[in-house]
Amino acid sequence: MTCPYDHRTHRTTRPFAVALLILGFVVSWPTDKAAGEDGPAETTVRSQYRVLYNQDCTDLFDRGGPLAPQDVQRMVDEVAQGGADVMLVNPNSQRVNYPSKVWQTFWEGYTKGDRSFFGNVPDESVKRREQWVGQMAQLAQRCDYMAVALARCRERNIAPGITLRMNDMHDAPWPGSHLFSRFYKENPRLHLRPLDERSWGAAGLDYAHAEVRRHFLALVRELAESYDFDVLELDFMRFPYYFERGNIDEHCNTMTGFIREVRQVLDRTGRHIALIPRVASSPGAARQLGFDVQAWAREGIVDGITAGNFLTTCWDLAVEDFRKLVGPRIAVYASSEVAADRREGLPVRYLPESYEMLRGFAAGYLAAGADGINTFNFFLARKHRPVTAAEFYGGLREMRSLKLARGKPRIHVLTAGFWLPECDMPEQVPVMIRAGRERKFEMLLAAEDKGTQVTVLVYFDGENSPDDVWLRINHHSGSHAVEIRKGLADEKSEGDAKDGSSHKSKIAVFKVPPGIIQDGSNQLIIRAGKVGTRILGIDVDVR
Repeated sequence: MTCPYDHRTHRTTRPFAVALLILGFVVSWPTDKAAGEDGPAETTVRSQYRVLYNQDCTDLFDRGGPLAPQDVQRMVDEVAQGGADVMLVNPNSQRVNYPSKVWQTFWEGYTKGDRSFFGNVPDESVKRREQWVGQMAQLAQRCDYMAVALARCRERNIAPGITLRMNDMHDAPWPGSHLFSRFYKENPRLHLRPLDERSWGAAGLDYAHAEVRRHFLALVRELAESYDFDVLELDFMRFPYYFERGNIDEHCNTMTGFIREVRQVLDRTGRHIALIPRVASSPGAARQLGFDVQAWAREGIVDGITAGNFLTTCWDLAVEDFRKLVGPRIAVYASSEVAADRREGLPVRYLPESYEMLRGFAAGYLAAGADGINTFNFFLARKHRPVTAAEFYGGLREMRSLKLARGKPRIHVLTAGFWLPECDMPEQVPVMIRAGRERKFEMLLAAEDKGTQVTVLVYFDGENSPDDVWLRINHHSGSHAVEIRKGLADEKSEGDAKDGSSHKSKIAVFKVPPGIIQDGSNQLIIRAGKVGTRILGIDVDVR
């Protein structure tokens, strides 16, 4: 079978057809506002996109094979049917998964059965890697992966987008890995100087060097000139380090200059491509890393920004602070991760597996003023339990509207999990509350009509009785827990610990009076009575 879409001739030989496709796409686009339910829709990115779905560069090729163009189309179909507005197709880490003329492909130099191609990665990972590298090479002989995926987005009325990983450092523990490009390996002088606590990103490329910026700009230029897409995400969170510490103003000026050059490349295509970088969790953290979102907005070189933690779903991003800096016309998106939270001593919960948590994540941010949601690594959750594509991706539609979320069950979660310095929001849990003391927690929530049942579940370690742990919300008087439940970790791990002990985690249950929860930021104050209490997590369950 030949590739159904020739990206190198599409616009020059069939410009009228493309114009009709784009016109039909725009005319049929939804116009309801994202952050509220009143007022006219704006004719900007803010009024177009609610849910952005991020598809990484290896997922399709890691599912088994052999692959055909129809498999690429099916990948897009699933996301489109699920209710996303934009599909962000990822072509790269340090190499690319399409037949590029400016960057190395993943399969360059690969011969089936050649163990040396993979370098010094662990032996147990080679079989899997050989599968997906081989799949990429095989599919490239039949069609252009990127061209087929983006064309299918047009056909399925979902905005075609590209997401670029701007400093990917997967396989950092194995410097001889096949994932590292020739450009990276042959230019150690362009690497960041390793700094403590920066994890795998510590040895990434240093954007202070013009060669590094030119390297990435070449990729942007090739994609913009050769492919038809509406949205470009510059993913600065894979990985989040681009400069040495210090000289923040200089670094911000350098990165703003780079963003300006990207904007110029996109504009030279003659069509508007929305530019939406993905940055750190707060404006302060972003600027510290070199991303001056206020300058980008002031110059009009971006259409939106996405904020998120590195490898944790952050439920308390600084949305209002971003909005103050970028103004009313720049879209602000909240980025999630596949794990809803990673509470110490408790089972991991996966966000795509719970429509209630998907609604809670979206409702809290939409109520706080965000324009939409950006999902990251969601596909990983499909490997945890077998579900149909309709069931799995159907949750995307649940995040599109604040109005609809208010009328359905939802769960808001306190951020808990892996934390990376300099870019993630400060950790709130786990934390110890001494006997007789209080601790304040911040959560983004959405108000509900009176009469709705709201329950707060506080996960903790301690020997508190119901009347020995108290909760108040915002400026309203609090009350003690109505009951103490056995926690999930107890049920799954009791008696399994090496020392013969079991987990002591429990759940304090609080019934919240009507009308206390407000849109946006809420303060939850927990007081320990006679017994010290270690807080592991908090859920606000709305029914």
